[in-house]
Amino acid sequence: MDVLFTVDLFNEGTDIPSVDTLLFVRPTESLTVFTQQVGRGLRLAEGKTHCVIIDLIGNYRNADVKLRLFAEHGDEDEGGKKERPTGIPTVPESCSIQLETAVVNLLEELSRKRAPYREKLHRDFLDVKSELGRVPTYLELHLQGRSVSKGYQGEFGSYVGFLHWAGLLDEREQQVYERYEAWLRDAEKTAMARSYKMVVLAYMLERGVERWTEPVTAEGAAAFFHEYLTEKEYRKRIDFSGKEAKAMWTWNEQTQTKVAKLIADMPMNKWAGAKGSQVEFADGKFGLAFEVEEGDKELLHRWTREICEYRLHVHFERRESKN
Repeated sequence: MDVLFTVDLFNEGTDIPSVDTLLFVRPTESLTVFTQQVGRGLRLAEGKTHCVIIDLIGNYRNADVKLRLFAEHGDEDEGGKKERPTGIPTVPESCSIQLETAVVNLLEELSRKRAPYREKLHRDFLDVKSELGRVPTYLELHLQGRSVSKGYQGEFGSYVGFLHWAGLLDEREQQVYERYEAWLRDAEKTAMARSYKMVVLAYMLERGVERWTEPVTAEGAAAFFHEYLTEKEYRKRIDFSGKEAKAMWTWNEQTQTKVAKLIADMPMNKWAGAKGSQVEFADGKFGLAFEVEEGDKELLHRWTREICEYRLHVHFERRESKN
């Protein structure tokens, strides 16, 4: 029997399909890290029928969080509306998960025990609200709150989802939130290795309340995209300093063509192609994959702008801390 022991290595990008046993001896609260680690044992191989995961460090205590990998969006009710996620995982029709009764009971108990965490998020939010004398923006909560800001998205799907849960939306705002909940979740959760998706979204928002929902083209977004990433040295260094990117630092007609191609190939195409995406990219036009009612544009613009500003700040903040 061959055994490979590593520390912070091979979490991602490693492909050894024959691996059929994983031994966890380090804790993690990160769903991303956990997913990457489990994924090392889920590759198919000839003669391989299953993968055994042995947990020696107590990661099972966060099992309900980890299983969101399979139940992140919940099921649809008869009206097609998404229900709130539960601790019980669901998988595609071609797959199955079998849980013993004791495991189901454990997941339900863990879900109940997480209620105090929501209350802590609420208390920390109220402290910031009291200091400011108003409801903080998402970025203000991140900068001034005691709780990790990502917890609000993790527990409630989006920051606006938290405000809805906390009873801080009036009747009109509740209706708008319920209509566009899927979009707010997508804007908060779409994967971001670079800032590109949010820069394109910032360009859409920059056009104002009346026009922000209109489709855009990569060519139209190119100048804004280039200026945003090159006007600050830290942005260039973190997200626009590869060999190909450096060749585009000087703005000219040729640069505009290259930047437009970059935008089309990466943020636009990749975001639109993601599962559950609320945007679309067709015939050279990128935009929302749903209609926004005229009376909802201003409020949805404000909420979307807050998410965009928050995600851009957090992206560069985290990448800077790693350098």
